[in-house]
Formats: sequence, structure tokens, C-alpha cells
Amino acid sequence: MANFKTHIGWGAVIGVTMIVLALLYSFISGWVEIFMIFGAILVGSFLPDMDMDDGVPFQILFGFLSIGVAGSIFYQLYSDGQRDVLTLFLITGAIFIGLRFVVGEIFMRFTDHRGIWHSIPAAIFMGLVSMQIMRRISPSENDEWCVYVGIAIMIGYLGHLILDEIYASVNLSGHSLLPKRSLGSALKIYSRSKIATGIVYGGIVYLLFS
Repeated sequence: MANFKTHIGWGAVIGVTMIVLALLYSFISGWVEIFMIFGAILVGSFLPDMDMDDGVPFQILFGFLSIGVAGSIFYQLYSDGQRDVLTLFLITGAIFIGLRFVVGEIFMRFTDHRGIWHSIPAAIFMGLVSMQIMRRISPSENDEWCVYVGIAIMIGYLGHLILDEIYASVNLSGHSLLPKRSLGSALKIYSRSKIATGIVYGGIVYLLFS
């Protein structure tokens, strides 16, 4: 299995390649679009390793998610006229703690490394989730742009899974020329947990028709 730095480097290569192709075929044109697509691919490239308890991807993503949501709630409350400092910090602080430690702990307890989170349907699921998030963050944006961001997340996600399979099949650690036992555990369409697999597939169906 490739390490975090390798996945980030691989994600950057995929990101640059996709941006060049998008520019050649006129899918994107401005710097904002370029940075957003590159960033989406980069994020997607380490999303599969979120199921590593206390791993770097988990810390980064749940940290940014908690700060982003708490900050958005703070801004919304302030814009709506809330000026009591104690109330603002209590509400946003509770949201941050709830997301980072409560939701984060639940996520760690109910996910196993190389489980359903490390699969092709998970890549599709996260791409669809990203599209929905984009629609809510920027309702003025057209659906086409939201789709681009979702596809970028999926490309980065699948790139991570493919790289893991390459490392498993070639065994670049040098200890043996035989493939590793993890071969085939990244590019899969289901996991040993029927419940987790059902949740992901159910989420895909829901997001496709929502």
C-alpha cells in the first residue's frame, strides 16, 4: 500500500493531467476553476484512507470539516443578528466538538481499513456527496460545474485505489517479487460487511434521485 506522501504526489500528477485535458477541451478556463478542480482531485486522492483511525487523512478532513461547518454556522448566526458573544461561541464550539470528536469517533468505530470505504462504490458515493455540497454552498452555480467537482473527487478517489493495487501487485517494498495479500482489496465493489455495503449503495441511490 502506498503511503500518504505517495498518494498526494500521485494525486497532484493526476490533477495536473486532468487540468491540461480540461483546458484543451475547453471544459474550464479560469484560475478559480483550475484551482478548485485540482484541489478536488487532491482531496479525493486521500479520501479512501480516512478509515485509518487517527491517520493523517482522517485528522485533516475531519479537522477542516469541523472548522468549516462551525465557521459557517458562526457567520450565519452573526448575519442573522446574533451578537451575544457567549451564545455564538457556545453554539459554534458545540458544533465543532460534536463533529470532530463525536461524529469522528462514530466514523472510526464503524469503519475498518480496506472496508467498503476503500472501494469503487465509495468513490461514486463521495463524488455524489461532493456535488450535493457544491449545490448547497454555491446555489448560484450551475449544475454542470457541480458535476465537474464531483467527477474530480471521483477521479482522485479512483486514482488512490488504482495506486494501491499497483503497489500490491508489484510489491515495491523489495522483500518479495510475489504480489501482496492486499491485492484486489482496493478496487472492489463490496466489503465483508453487508450493512456497510448496503448503506453505501443506498446512499448512491438516494443521491442519484434526490
